[in-house]
This record gives sequence, structure tokens and C-alpha cells, in this order.
Amino acid sequence: AFLGQCWRERVMASTLRCRGPEGRQRARSQIIVMGMSRSGSSLTTSIIAAMLRNGSRSDETAWRGLGRALPSDSANPGGYYEREDVVRLNYATISSVTGAGWTSFRPDHLLRPAALNASWRAPSGRAKFEASARAILGDMDHHAPWVLKDVRFARTLPVWRPLLRRPLCVIPYRHPGEVASSSRLRSVRLWEEYVMSALTAAREARD
Repeated sequence: AFLGQCWRERVMASTLRCRGPEGRQRARSQIIVMGMSRSGSSLTTSIIAAMLRNGSRSDETAWRGLGRALPSDSANPGGYYEREDVVRLNYATISSVTGAGWTSFRPDHLLRPAALNASWRAPSGRAKFEASARAILGDMDHHAPWVLKDVRFARTLPVWRPLLRRPLCVIPYRHPGEVASSSRLRSVRLWEEYVMSALTAAREARD
């Protein structure tokens, strides 16, 4: 138990602190889990949520605040560890901005996810997104530090980024062959596109 507590404290220290440009340490209270589905993102989020838990906050509050959890199903009976409104908002954003589903990448979005910011078809779409995102983040900030998970953040993080404070991005890795065999999509290409987009979005989020 003592070693487990020491391990938890070391992970928390390395996870939630970063150095600012002036060299001083600053707390990181916002964690985003993204990547490709069937890569262990739910398990990863459950572990992070457990590390964020203390005597006055439950695991669920750490990853969903007061929002409704996305229901579990036969594909993930242990639960997705996702807020339903976050998933809906990310789906709607991808559809609204690109005119396609979450599995279809435009070349400019794949190579530079921030291009999503310049692709809104109408200013009202961005305003509607920001109103919904601010409400979600405002709720989560009441339970900071927190973790939000949706694999589609790999595509939508650039439009969330102006509302976040230097988030810590976590991208679970699983062998693409295993992901493809575990997914109904059976696509290594989609794994590659999501991982590339997630890595680029995470790098841009540091700026």
C-alpha cells in the first residue's frame, strides 16, 4: 500500500505539473484523452480518474463533472468514461464543419488539424459550439483537476483549444493490427489517420 501511494504521488506530480516559459512550475488541471477507438482510451481514462480522486471527489466527478455519462453497451460493457454531451458536440462539430462523418478525413485536416478552425460554414456554427463547450468546461472546472475523453478530440481539439488552459494530452497506443481486428471498421488506415491527427493536435495545443 505504501509503494502504491508513492507511485500514485509520483505519477500525479509528473502528470499535473509543467514548466512555464519563465521556468516556474505551474499546475495542469485539464487532461484530454484522445486517439483511435479500441486503443484502450476508456481504461486509460479510468486510471487517470482514479489518480485524480480524493476523499471529497468521486471518480465519476473527475471525468464527467455533473454531466451525463455515455451509456455502456455490448462493445464496451465496462463503460466509455465519456460525457454524453462532449461526444454529441464533437460528432456535430465534425459533421457541421466537414460535411462528413468522424471516419472521413480531408487531407488538409489530416496534416494540420487546426485547419478545422478555418472551415466553419457559418459564424453561427462556431458561436453555438463555443456556448456548448464553455458550459461543459465550466462544469468540469468546478471539479478540477479533471479528465475528458473522446477519441474524436483528435480531430476537434483545435476548436476546443482557445477555451482550454494548456491541457495535458494523453494518446493511448495499441498496435494498429490489434485495433483493426478489435474494431468493426477493420481499418489500419483510420488508426493511422487518427493517431497522426492526435499527435499533431497535441503538439499544437502546447503552443
